[in-house]
Amino acid sequence: MIKITKTVLTTMISTTLLSTFSHAQWSDSINDAYETSKEKSKEIYHSAKQRLEPKQLTPQELKEQRFSALWEEVFEEYQEGASILESSKNAPNSAWFSKDKLDYKGDLDQVLNNIIGILTEDNLLLYKQEMIDKKRNISSLKSDIIFYREKMVGAPKESMIHTTKSQYRDKIKNAKDEIAIFKNDIEMIKRRLTKRFQENGINLSTEQIDVLLTRVDGDDIIQMTVIMDVLNRITEQILKLMQESNEELSQAKKYYGMHLISWQLVIHIQQRYIDKVNNNFIPQIEHIINQTQKMMGKTSRLYEMEQDAQKKRIYRKNLNIQAETKKVAQSYKEQLLLANSEMKKAQQVSLSNLKLAQNTYYTVSLSSELYSVISESQTLFNKIAKIQMPNIIPFENKKIKQKYQEITGKLLNNQR
Repeated sequence: MIKITKTVLTTMISTTLLSTFSHAQWSDSINDAYETSKEKSKEIYHSAKQRLEPKQLTPQELKEQRFSALWEEVFEEYQEGASILESSKNAPNSAWFSKDKLDYKGDLDQVLNNIIGILTEDNLLLYKQEMIDKKRNISSLKSDIIFYREKMVGAPKESMIHTTKSQYRDKIKNAKDEIAIFKNDIEMIKRRLTKRFQENGINLSTEQIDVLLTRVDGDDIIQMTVIMDVLNRITEQILKLMQESNEELSQAKKYYGMHLISWQLVIHIQQRYIDKVNNNFIPQIEHIINQTQKMMGKTSRLYEMEQDAQKKRIYRKNLNIQAETKKVAQSYKEQLLLANSEMKKAQQVSLSNLKLAQNTYYTVSLSSELYSVISESQTLFNKIAKIQMPNIIPFENKKIKQKYQEITGKLLNNQR
């Protein structure tokens, strides 16, 4: 007699029951299990993805994050600058075997240039490379369109192995669509610049931003605007440190010395702009004007000597183009001189503020008074930013804009 255990009996019953299901029922059961497993896997995947993916930061959070990283770098340079200022206070005007005021000024200039390098590593200043990349892509696509149009002339209407006319038309359409996207990206960059200027109390239209991006001093103006914004943040941080020092005098003086570095930095940047315009941009534009004037004289003589009517018309056209170039170059020069004049006025205000701050630093003994003086500086920084902003006049037409771009290109090429 065969002895049946409980396990064997259970197995036999299960097998019997399974055999009674129809094939369709069995398939449905498998499908249900698969779908349930699939949905569960999706849930696990999305849950894990949400945990692993970094949180999308808001523009303000990104700004705070960038400043935190920047502060770590700039703090040491600020301390070094404050130390140099303190050491130079009693230095002689001239010395053979020790550092004099001129030596300390050289050290301070190096620190200020280091700070400028740190402060201008801002995402906003990536606009230049972004703009270059977008414009380069647009230029390449325009070349592609010309190529496709040339090829389309001799292309077959239908073919299994050669590109057809309709396919070239599709390529042209796709290229135009891409150009539209890149142009939109450029407009987004301009809007980003507009917003950044607004944050500094400077309202510029899209047309004015377009002019700024065309001018040879555009980078310097944007750089100064960026730095003014960051200086306000640095001032806030210095005030916070001063508060946390519980008005301990030695610490308060140290932080106030760091605050003086901000004013030195403003004046240093303003002077760099003034020097660049006086010693670089203006002489180069004057050279362009002189060369154009010589070319106009030569063209006029050739025009007078020419007997052929058609050739005379071409000489006349060339003369008009040269006259337009000279006119725009003179206008460009006037705008740079005006901007330089505004910068000098702003620098006088900055120097006045620095003298007041230095006098306070050397005479005030209560940290609470130092604190109040620093607090007022944030408003002064914004005022300086507005004073030194040149009067940016929008272009009258595309032709003038093109001439400005040509002259800017020549100026930039001469700097390389």
